[in-house]
Amino acid sequence: MEDVVYIIGGGISGLGAAHFARAHGLKPVVLEASDSVGGRAGAICNGEQWYETGGKNFASDWTLFNGILRTFHPPSFDRQHPSFHIVINGRLHGFDKRAALTNGLTMMRGIGLGGVLRFNALLRRAARERGDLAYFGDAIRAYEERHDDQPVTAYVPRALAQGPLRMFTVIMGAAEPDEFSFATLMLLLASFGKGSHHSLPQTTRVLFDYLARDVDTRTGHRVTNVVVENGRVRAVEGRAGEKPFRYQTGKVITATPLHRLPHILELSSEAGYAAQSIPYHPLALINADYDADVFTPTMNSIMFDVGSPLGHCSANRMYKRHSVRFTLSGRHARPLLVLDDERLVSVAENAFRRVHPIPGKRRFTHVTRHLGGICAYGFHYSLARRRLLAELDRVGGLAFAGDYLFGHNMEGCLQSAMAAVRHLTGETECYQRLHEYPQDTDSSDAPPPTQGLAPPCPDGTKPTGDLKAAMS
Repeated sequence: MEDVVYIIGGGISGLGAAHFARAHGLKPVVLEASDSVGGRAGAICNGEQWYETGGKNFASDWTLFNGILRTFHPPSFDRQHPSFHIVINGRLHGFDKRAALTNGLTMMRGIGLGGVLRFNALLRRAARERGDLAYFGDAIRAYEERHDDQPVTAYVPRALAQGPLRMFTVIMGAAEPDEFSFATLMLLLASFGKGSHHSLPQTTRVLFDYLARDVDTRTGHRVTNVVVENGRVRAVEGRAGEKPFRYQTGKVITATPLHRLPHILELSSEAGYAAQSIPYHPLALINADYDADVFTPTMNSIMFDVGSPLGHCSANRMYKRHSVRFTLSGRHARPLLVLDDERLVSVAENAFRRVHPIPGKRRFTHVTRHLGGICAYGFHYSLARRRLLAELDRVGGLAFAGDYLFGHNMEGCLQSAMAAVRHLTGETECYQRLHEYPQDTDSSDAPPPTQGLAPPCPDGTKPTGDLKAAMS
């Protein structure tokens, strides 16, 4: 039993943890509450056609993600859209990712010269500080201390916040700019324009099929309690349909959305409050196919403005312009998520038609509601995160993985999964760096570092930096 680890959740974090656990000699058992794996990056099938029901794009600089792909997938991918459109004041404005001058002129018509200058200054600043702008870097704590008493809208012109910057807040966190931390926005801007972006031709299902291969994956198993006795994990309990289960174990990785954590694990008051402070916002994703092209060769992706129930809409692939992904997210979408599927599709189509026609007839629709939401990180996020990770010092045999730790995308989830496995196997440097505070001692008195006990953390850096300021 010592080498068995139970992993709660079968999304990218959970199956990633299973993948890394096997590489470290552990025997993973994945417990997934729903009837399929994939979570918010899963896929569904209609005949011979597959559609992602959540995240689908990955970046060329994602080390862990691409490393896994290279073990089983040929190096042929679908390119992401080279251009996008933003709705500003009810009008479409097109942007080419490769044409800086044209983009500046286009943006000027939508947000004015001042907005353009401020946006470019933010991008330059984020690019300059990219090395430190990580979910646990020094720069992000400094931003939080200076700016996290107010949201994004307090620091930039209104037109900029509700136009180009909303593209980041609503896509990455399903949040409006006035609900979003300026520090978190700088994290997202730091990754803008970095590397190229792609999709898997056969959808994300091939990745999940690979990660779940030869792994004991038990769907329909809802965990209700992680049993902790005398400061150590002892068992996981739950129900498989109507049948209760209890599995004795000394190792557990929770890989669920953060808001599920307090329902399955008794947290300290500090960690429980920290969990509540990191928000998740719900959304719905609609895949719809039409018998005529909706998008054009020069328009493949649209970001919508404040007031629209649509946050984002794109072609499923550049060569599938008849196949559309509607994402209903943001403040105006949330009350509508209780509508039945057909009404929700009508809402999405009507909002889309206000800026672009939908020719032809709909021939396939699938609605996925992510009512648990996606992580929007919140204000003073790094401090809340450190409080959560401190819980790992309190409970032996426990580790966390998920989008709330290393970032919103699939690479961040894999980073958290690797760190969780390393924590359970005794390679604690990755978690120590995130929540322990160095003592004020003369470094000459410190013992020399022991070589070879702990590999680099998932981002490739070494544990460094004085973290005390984050708690002041």
